[in-house]
Amino acid sequence: MWKHIRAGLAVAALMSGAVAFAQSTNSGDITGTVTDTTGAVIPGVTVTVKDVDKQVMHTYMTNGAGVYDTNSIVPDHYLVTFTKDGFQTYVRGPITVTVGTTQLNAKLNVGSSAQKVVVTTNVPLLDTADGAASDTLEAKTMAKLPQTGQPPDWQAFIWLQPGAAGAPENASTANAPGAGAISINGNLPFETVLQDGATTTLPMSQNSDVTIFETTAEVKVSATAFSAQYGVGNVIYNQITKGGGSRFHGVGYEYFQNNALNAYPYEFGAQNVTQPPLHYNNFGVSVSGPIIPHKVFFYFDYDKTINKGGSVNFTTVPTDAVRNGDFTAAGLPTLYDPTTQMVMTSGNCTYTGSQYKNGVLTIPAPCVQRKSFISEYGSNKIPAQMIDPVAQAIEKYYPEPNQPGNVSSGVPQNNYAYVSPTNNPFTKYFGRLDWDISPKNRLTISETDGDNPQIGFSPVCPINCGSEDVSRDNAQISDVWTVNDHLINEARFGFTDQLNFFIPDTYGKGFPAKLGLTQAVADTFPNVSTSPYYGLGSATNAVYKEFVFDPSDVVTMVLGRHVLHFGGEFLVERADSTAWGNINAGNLSFNGYYTAEGGQATQSENGAAYADFLLGQENSWSSLNTPEYGARQKLPQMFIQDDWKVRPNLTLNLGLRWQGNTGWSEVHGNETVFDPNVINPANNQAGAMWYGFSKANGRTQLIAPKYNTFLPRFGFSWQPVENTVLRGGFGVYASTWSEDTYGAGMGSAFGKSGGYSDNTSGICPVVQLNANGQSPDTTDPGCGVMANGMSYNDKSILSTYLSSPTTPDARNGQPVSYNMYHTPVPLNYQWQLQLQRQIGLNYAASLAYVGNHGENLPFPVDINQVPESKLAPNDYPNGQPYPLYQQITGSTNNAVSNYNALQAELRKRMTDGFEFDVNYTWSHFLDDQDSSGWGSRGGYQNYQNAFDPSANYSNSNFDIRNMFKGQAIYQLPFGRGRAFLNKSALLDEVVGGWQTSFTFVVQSGNPISITTGGNNSSYNQSGAYTQFANLVGNYHLQGSTKSRLKEWYNLNAFAVPANATYGNFRRNIVTGPGLSELNASLGKTFDLWPSRNVKFELRCDATNVLNHASFGQPGNNAIGKNQSAQITGTTVGGRQVELYGRISF
Repeated sequence: MWKHIRAGLAVAALMSGAVAFAQSTNSGDITGTVTDTTGAVIPGVTVTVKDVDKQVMHTYMTNGAGVYDTNSIVPDHYLVTFTKDGFQTYVRGPITVTVGTTQLNAKLNVGSSAQKVVVTTNVPLLDTADGAASDTLEAKTMAKLPQTGQPPDWQAFIWLQPGAAGAPENASTANAPGAGAISINGNLPFETVLQDGATTTLPMSQNSDVTIFETTAEVKVSATAFSAQYGVGNVIYNQITKGGGSRFHGVGYEYFQNNALNAYPYEFGAQNVTQPPLHYNNFGVSVSGPIIPHKVFFYFDYDKTINKGGSVNFTTVPTDAVRNGDFTAAGLPTLYDPTTQMVMTSGNCTYTGSQYKNGVLTIPAPCVQRKSFISEYGSNKIPAQMIDPVAQAIEKYYPEPNQPGNVSSGVPQNNYAYVSPTNNPFTKYFGRLDWDISPKNRLTISETDGDNPQIGFSPVCPINCGSEDVSRDNAQISDVWTVNDHLINEARFGFTDQLNFFIPDTYGKGFPAKLGLTQAVADTFPNVSTSPYYGLGSATNAVYKEFVFDPSDVVTMVLGRHVLHFGGEFLVERADSTAWGNINAGNLSFNGYYTAEGGQATQSENGAAYADFLLGQENSWSSLNTPEYGARQKLPQMFIQDDWKVRPNLTLNLGLRWQGNTGWSEVHGNETVFDPNVINPANNQAGAMWYGFSKANGRTQLIAPKYNTFLPRFGFSWQPVENTVLRGGFGVYASTWSEDTYGAGMGSAFGKSGGYSDNTSGICPVVQLNANGQSPDTTDPGCGVMANGMSYNDKSILSTYLSSPTTPDARNGQPVSYNMYHTPVPLNYQWQLQLQRQIGLNYAASLAYVGNHGENLPFPVDINQVPESKLAPNDYPNGQPYPLYQQITGSTNNAVSNYNALQAELRKRMTDGFEFDVNYTWSHFLDDQDSSGWGSRGGYQNYQNAFDPSANYSNSNFDIRNMFKGQAIYQLPFGRGRAFLNKSALLDEVVGGWQTSFTFVVQSGNPISITTGGNNSSYNQSGAYTQFANLVGNYHLQGSTKSRLKEWYNLNAFAVPANATYGNFRRNIVTGPGLSELNASLGKTFDLWPSRNVKFELRCDATNVLNHASFGQPGNNAIGKNQSAQITGTTVGGRQVELYGRISF
C-alpha cells in the first residue's frame, strides 16, 4: 500500500513538476563535500548519520563530486561518521540540526579506517549553505529566557530579531505575527506561519495559529532573500514541534500571574491609580517516548489557560428623574413639545432668548416653531401620558446610578461604576507521531487543537452581552521516502481551520415582543442611541469559519555538485462567514432635534436626545440582515531550487518560483462592488454596481485570476578562509492575499437592508417608537406628507427595508465599496549582503546591508474624492469623479515602499555557563501607505490625495531608525557541574542550579502624522481622506521626555490650510517617544532524583523589571483638538511578574 502511494507521489512530482512550499518542510538537512588533505574530492565515502535522541541511524554515500545530502531528517542531535577504505574514520558531533540546511564538510586523512578522528564540537556558527537572512529560535534557548506573553509562546522573541519593528497605534508593544503589527526588514505584516511545514495562516483574517510553547522545538524565521522552496508571504515562520525519543520523558508545568505581584502603572499625575485585577494560570502536562523502540515515537501535550481579570469602569446612565421625564435639574436643556409644532414652508422662523447670540436667531423656511413644556404645563417635565410605552419598557434595563458623577450640562457623567470582568480560558491539545516505517521511509503526523470560549460582558447583561467561541485545528501528515542516496521525495497534506461564533445573549429570546417593538426586523434587542447615556443594544452577531487545505510535494535530487529541489503546492482557501453584525433588529437613533425649539437649528441650545427617546421620536432607523457567504480562492505554485556547490567553500543558490492565483470569488455570486466600467442607467455613463451572479462586462468574480507571476531567487555563500563567510542574496516575493484585504464586496449582494434618516433638519421624525413602521409618521403636525415639493419624511421606514436590489443603479446616492478586477500581485524585492566572522570556537560577529522594495502594495482610499484641481470652499456640482455616489472606498494597489538597513550582530553560544546574542540596526523605511488588513496591523492609514500616492510617500509607521536589542543567559558558577562549590550535595541544594537571563530592547520612536481633524475643502464631498496640517513654525521642543508629556511637539508650529487647499506637512514626519525595556528571569533547578533525571525548576520572570515607563504616542495629533499633542499612555507599562514551575523526568 505505502509502496504504491509513494510511487504515485514520486511520479506525480517528476512528471508534473508537482508543487510544494518546498522547504515548507518540517525537516532538517545535512549536506557537504568530503575531500582529502589536498582538497581533492572523495567519492564513495559512507556517511552514517545517527539520531542520538531516537537511536535511529541512516546511511548515505558521497557521489562522484564528493557531495552528500541527507535531506529531510528530523531536527534533532546527530553523530555523523565518515568512512572509506584507505582513510581514517572521521566522527563529528553530536551536532544540532535545525530546520533548513546544515553545512558539514569533512576532510579525511590517509590511513586505516580503524583509526578515528573524533571532533566533539558543534558545527561552526557561520552560515555557509545559502545567502538568506534567517534565524532559528531554539526551544532550549527560549525556555531559559524571560517570558512576556499570555500564554507564553515563541512570538515574544520575534521582537528581538534584527530589523523587527512594530507600529504603536494598535499595540502596547511591538506585536507578534498573527497577533499584531510587526515588520521585519522592510516587509509589511503579510507573513505566513507554518506548523511542521504546513500553513496555519488563515485566508480571511490573516491571523495565524501558533504552537503550544511547551511543544515547540524550534521556529525557523526566513526574513530576506530566502529560497524558492518557500511560497506565499514576505516573511516565513516555520514552527517545528517536538517529537518523542528513545526514552520516556514527561513534563508538568505552570505559569502563574497575579496583579498582587505587579507594579503600579505610570500615573500621569492621577491619584490612587489601582491595579486592574489579574488571575492568570497556564498549566499543562506532556509525555513522550517510544511506542516501538527505534521505530515508532509519540509526543502528547495537554495545555490549559485560566485567565480571569477585569477592570473598574464608569458609564453614564439616566437618573430616576430623567427616566420619568423630569428635566428640571439645573443645567438641563429646556424641552419643547413636538406635538405643538407649526411647520413654516415659507418666510422665516425667529427664536428669541438669552441662549441665542444677541438674543435672537432667525433661519429661513422650511423651519419649525414649538411651544415649551414649561409654557404648556408650568414645568420642564414631559407628562407621563406622553411617554412612549416602548421607551418605558426599554429604559427598565438601565441600572440605577451608584455614583454622584461629574455634572456636565446638567448630566451627572460617569455616575455608574461597574466591574467589567474578563474570562479568557483556552484549552489546547497537541499530538505527534513519528514512524520510521523502514530505513528509507518516515511518516510524521502532528496536530494542534484548541478551543477558546469567552463571554462578552457589559454593565447590563444580557443587554450587549454575548458568547464568543473560537476553536481551531492545525494538522499535517508528511511522508519522506528515500528512493536512493540521490533521490528523496517528501509529500505532505496540511489542514488548518478556525471557527468563530459570536452570538448575542438577546438573540432568539423574544425581546422585541417583550418590549412591544413591532418595527423590529430580527429577534434580538434593538440598538438604542441616546447620547450621552450608555447605549442599550445587542452584542454583535457574526460567524467566521476559515479553512485551508494544503497538499504539497517536494523532490530532492543530488546530481554531482548540484542539490536540486523541485515540487509544488496547491493551497485551497475558503471563508464561510458573515458580515460583522449581520443580524440586527434595528438601529434606533435619538438626538434631541424634536424637543428643541427649532429642530436641528437650535438643538445645541435646547432639546435632549433622551427626551426624544421618551417621546418615541426617532431621528433615524436602519437595519442590515445578511446571510452567510462562501468565499473561495486557490493558489497553485511550483518551484525549482538548485543549490550548486561550485567548490567546497562556494555555494550558489539558484531558484525560480511560479505562483498562480484564481482570485477571490463567492460560491453563489454573492458579491457586489462599484465597477468603473459598468454603465449606470441613471446617467448612461460608466460607473455603477457590479454583481457576482450577473457577470456584467465579462467580469466573473471579484478579482481576475493571475497566472503569470514568476519569482526568481538567487543567493551565494563564499568562505574565503575557514573563519570568514561572505554571503548574500536577492529574491522576489509575493504577499499573502487575505480576503479581508482583497475581498471588498464579498457577501454584500444578498440579504435585506434598509434605512431612513430625517431629511427635514429636525422638523419630523422618521417613525414613532411604538409604531409598526409600515406607514409614514404623522404624529407631529405637518409630518409624513409631501408639501410644496418637499418630503416631510413621507415614507415608512419598513418600505426601505428590502431584499438587496441588484440593478446597476440600485445603490446610487450611497457610499459603496470598490475592488479592482485586475488587481496586480503585491511584490517585494529583497536583498542582503552579509559578512560573518567566527571568533574562536564560540563567538561569531556579522555585519549586513539589508534592502527591500515593495510595489503594487495596498493603498486604501476613496476613489470618489474630489480631485485637487476641483477643490472648492463648498460643494462643487461635478467635483467628484462619480457624482451619483458618495464615498467609494477601496484599494488602488499602487503603493510602493523602500527599506535600507545596516545590521550588526554579535553572539556567543553556550559555553562556560554563558551565552548571548545582541544586535544593532540602523534603518530607514519609507512608503506610500502601511496596510495589512485585519485589525489595522499597519497602524493609522492617513492619506490626503487618493490620486497621487507619491504625495503620501514618507516615513513608514514602522520606521524606527535605531534599535539595539539582545538576550543573555548566565548559569551561576556554583554547585555540581559548575566551577565553584561543586563537592557538597548539601551545599548544592542551596547554591547550585541557579540561572539568570535577560532580554532587552532600546530603540528610537515611531513617526506621527499631524492632521487637522477634519476637512475644509468640498465639505459634503470631502470623502474619507485626511487633511494634513500646514507647517508655519518650528515644531521641535526641547527638554526631556517627561517634561514634554503635556505637549510633545509645538502646537503653534501648525495651522489649518486655507480653504480648498491641501496641507503641506507630509505624513509621519514628527517622531514619537523612544522605547526601552529590560526583562529578567531568575530561577533554580533542583535534581530531585538524579539517577532518573527527575528535575524541578522554579523561576521568576519579570517584564520591565526596572519599572521604567516608555511612553506612547501623543493624543489624536489633530490640531485644534483637546490634548492633541499630549501623551497619556505607555507602550511599556508597569513591571509584571510571572512565577514558573516545571517538573520533568
